[in-house]
Amino acid sequence: MNTLLEVGLGSAERILGSRFLLAVLMPVLLAAGASGGVALAATGSTPGDALRAWQQYSASGQLLAALWIVLGLVGAAYLLALFHLPFLRLLEGYWPETALLRGLRERRTERHRRTAEAHWQQIAELHTAERHIRASALATQLSTRYPPRPRLADGCLPTALGNRLRAAEFYPLERYGIDAVVIWPRLLPLLSPEATARVTAARTALDVTVTLLGLAMAFGTVWPLALLLAGGSGTLAALTLLAWPLAWGAYRASLEAATAYGQEIAVVFDLHRYELPRHLELAAVTEPAEERRMWDDLAQFYLRNLPLPSELVRGGSSSRG
Repeated sequence: MNTLLEVGLGSAERILGSRFLLAVLMPVLLAAGASGGVALAATGSTPGDALRAWQQYSASGQLLAALWIVLGLVGAAYLLALFHLPFLRLLEGYWPETALLRGLRERRTERHRRTAEAHWQQIAELHTAERHIRASALATQLSTRYPPRPRLADGCLPTALGNRLRAAEFYPLERYGIDAVVIWPRLLPLLSPEATARVTAARTALDVTVTLLGLAMAFGTVWPLALLLAGGSGTLAALTLLAWPLAWGAYRASLEAATAYGQEIAVVFDLHRYELPRHLELAAVTEPAEERRMWDDLAQFYLRNLPLPSELVRGGSSSRG
């Protein structure tokens, strides 16, 4: 039985992908199981009753029902995956342009900006008091939670999750002059399997928490309303509201996952950023100023189709890439 299960899971991983299995399908299975338990409790049934009802079907009927259940769960997971990125963008603070949300976005963004500035002021005071170790630790922590100080005016977002991911986005720009939005999708396929596995694991952890957050919010909203509208047990409806503390826990976990993901991105740019210039057979650069010019030239090449400088391209051809 264990061997059969391992083979089945291995086949599913090859077909669906491990990231999809962990980040989408497994949370959907948990939500479906919890919903089934609530449905049984609402109808006054027990798991034994459900098992006896299942055994009344023939073997072919059980197989067909199981197939439809699996297809339904996988289909629901794929549908959920389509909304994963838009939901993540909402969590980051990229909200629709409406008067109400615009005001809320501006207030929350200013709040985060003031908090970051207060921390930077505290760091300056610690340096003045010659408490450099404490100041360095606080600066390191701050660098993973907010955009760099010069970017606070136009780089802050209205949510903590958005600011942590924005900090990861600005890190290569501040340190090397790399536009991560442009360069990252082109650098990622060139990474070693070990580096790719680390980044994928960190991103999967973030996706798991975001999916759990969304499902917990939906569970804690839909089931209480459905039970109350159907005249169900008020106690059961109250119990389903416990999904909201779970949602809050998932959000807090997503903040830590976003920090870990941002650190993995920083490591990739620190250690593997030259994989793209080598792949494009560009001339080697040795000075920081030359490197910043190279990354700016590459960004302009990809964004605006501007030719690369001849001194940067070996052999005088700028048509690669």
